[in-house]
Amino acid sequence: METETKIFLSKRFKDYYWKTQAPAPPDIEMREFGFGTLETKIKARHRAFKNSTELGNFLKRDAPFYISYSAAYYEFPGNQPMSSKNWLGADLVFDLDMPMEFLSLEKMDEVKRETLNLVEFLENDFGFSEKDVEINFSGSKGYHLRIRNEGVRGLGRDERREIVDYVSGSIEIKEYFKWGKEVTTSSGKGKHVTIIRGPISSDSGWAGIIYSGLYNFIRDSSIKELESVKGIGEKKAREIYDNKERILKELKLGRYNYIPEIVTIDGSSTKDGQGFFIRSVSSPLVDRIIHEKAIKTLGAEDTDKMVTIDTARIMRLPDSLHGGSGLKASIVDNIDKFNPLVDSISFSDDEVEIELNKKVPKFDFNDNIFGPFSGRVKVPEYCAVYLLLKGCGEIMRGS
Repeated sequence: METETKIFLSKRFKDYYWKTQAPAPPDIEMREFGFGTLETKIKARHRAFKNSTELGNFLKRDAPFYISYSAAYYEFPGNQPMSSKNWLGADLVFDLDMPMEFLSLEKMDEVKRETLNLVEFLENDFGFSEKDVEINFSGSKGYHLRIRNEGVRGLGRDERREIVDYVSGSIEIKEYFKWGKEVTTSSGKGKHVTIIRGPISSDSGWAGIIYSGLYNFIRDSSIKELESVKGIGEKKAREIYDNKERILKELKLGRYNYIPEIVTIDGSSTKDGQGFFIRSVSSPLVDRIIHEKAIKTLGAEDTDKMVTIDTARIMRLPDSLHGGSGLKASIVDNIDKFNPLVDSISFSDDEVEIELNKKVPKFDFNDNIFGPFSGRVKVPEYCAVYLLLKGCGEIMRGS
């Protein structure tokens, strides 16, 4: 990047921090901060501030391209090495990113859906309240979630890994099914039969999700749709279709004997013949249900998982600027109405001329489609800042 481009970008960031006060995190005096340059997101860390005034003065003076703060609380946050900080606990944090080469409204909507799913898990399955969960746009490709509930501060890496595995769908299906013998009559004199017990409608968490997914699929599917499930041929699909009423009644009772092609149980009796155990459960349909509901961005990338697991992680300061996009890491009060490609713009519509050094494809920004571009172009300042930060070109003299 040429010097003139660096000066242009530095001035824009400094102007932003002179006009905007990024709010200090709670317990700022116990947080570690890190800063980045155009070349390195985290160039330096182990910095501490006593209060919001100190932080604000630093941002006005230095205007870093990146600023992050710790999920952790420390007695001595400015100390180094890490072991000398005296760790006191940490917020529970999540980083949801969606890979995209250039800004894409479709991808942003996809990661928003993931974020809403995660919030649903956190509130319904873990009991956090709406006020416990803070959401902010990352400033780039997704969202950051923070939970500051006192109950999470002492969680270690293993407990945090369990949480992220759960929400990402890394679960054992067999844990949701039981196999045993039951009598077939209320008098207790009937024949003993093998019964497969599974999720019911009143179950919460993954059990409830599995039940609802299976029940709704069987209830609503045509024969063709039933055939689409691996392992179900035309004959069995018609049999399930013709016996929907009975199968759904059994599912409501938590009895899964009548859909072995949909949920296949491998189990056997114990040596004494008094008990049963399940070795495995296989179901392409259940796998599909879990995949559709799971927080896939946490399941696919170890880097995103590690954000939650790492109790010393630092994450972007809300309402600060992202040095790779020029977008604000906005605090999100209503995610349903939030559009990061509009609401996080922090620079003007003034026209700026830049010389591109590569072909730029179409991308979404501020309710418009920009590009494709090549060569010399005039674009709004917010768009120019974005392209320059991505290394796509240089500022033209006089802009």
